[in-house]
Amino acid sequence: MRIGFDVRPFLRQETGVGVYFKNLLFELAALDRDNEYCLFSASYKDRFPPAKIPPFEKLTFVDKRWPVRAVNAAWDMFGRPRLDRIFGGRLDITHSPTPLRLPASGKAIVTVCDLFFLEEPEKADREARTRFLRKTGRSLRSADGVITISEYSARAIRERFGLDEEKIMVTPLGLNRFFEDPAAPEETAAVRRRFDLPGEFLLFVGALEPRKNVPALIEALALVHERHGRIPLVLAGRSGGDGEKVDREIERRGLGAWVRRTGYLPDVDLRALYRTAAALVFPSSAEGFGLPLLEAMTCGLPAAASGVSALPEIGGDAALYFNPEDPEEIARTVIRLLADSPARESLKIRGLRRAELFPWRRTAEATLGFYRRTAGKT
Repeated sequence: MRIGFDVRPFLRQETGVGVYFKNLLFELAALDRDNEYCLFSASYKDRFPPAKIPPFEKLTFVDKRWPVRAVNAAWDMFGRPRLDRIFGGRLDITHSPTPLRLPASGKAIVTVCDLFFLEEPEKADREARTRFLRKTGRSLRSADGVITISEYSARAIRERFGLDEEKIMVTPLGLNRFFEDPAAPEETAAVRRRFDLPGEFLLFVGALEPRKNVPALIEALALVHERHGRIPLVLAGRSGGDGEKVDREIERRGLGAWVRRTGYLPDVDLRALYRTAAALVFPSSAEGFGLPLLEAMTCGLPAAASGVSALPEIGGDAALYFNPEDPEEIARTVIRLLADSPARESLKIRGLRRAELFPWRRTAEATLGFYRRTAGKT
């Protein structure tokens, strides 16, 4: 088979679907020596780093100096340029990193991490509002296969669009083996110095987007300070659409000296934070998976998370859960975690055990099987 991909989501900063696609493709490169993989990237400013190109035995890689928005507009409006032409021949399968089909012949598989952009469009990012909102239903119904990352998202897709169960494949994200290794002492020391961190602090990982619900976390932090004691909170992730709102809430609560905003961080710094924090607090109102929860479990970090969407499916019995709309309950859960050392140790052990249920190899094997089934090669 010739299998086509759009790899632009992990051209630069790797978040969300970029993390998913990068790990999937590198695992497929180790697993599959029979099929040809055709990878497309485009950017007017940036060239695709050679180190990020998966080492497929049969590989065609095309990196165009084309503006990203121009490519998206041409694909959305005209279905041009077709990937068959870019890669010099027909593709048997295309796997899109988004809910929108890639313009090509052959069978089309699309990726839907969640339906948050349809359920609460006012909180979605610009691309979701402008590209996905009107086109997703038609794309999913016409696609030959849909890949999603949790049973929660699969149920939502079936219920909203009436798709057959056989058309949808659930392939959970996997644990990043990098996070299994302990952080070097110099790495943790450097992170502590840079963000002026004491012995104990709380950690949030994710973009400051509306669905991440960080203003409620800031309100809960003020309650933790009143009832338990002062403890810093690190917000690790890019600013996103809620950055200014979060800053206003920090100022209103008088917590400027206690909240550290790091911006986007590479994995080496994230690992140091996961390995030294007292707990992860993850208050998202909607997640198709919740990768920071898996990363925290991999690092042995106890977690308190929202008891909604896919998070209980991922965390199982290895996290404490709260109502994300209730800052009082968030604060009570965090205080319980901080005050109960045996509970933290128990969650750490259960988290390490649960993280082993999410290997990337299993995800890659299931995905390759889905390609073969969709292409009629089995």
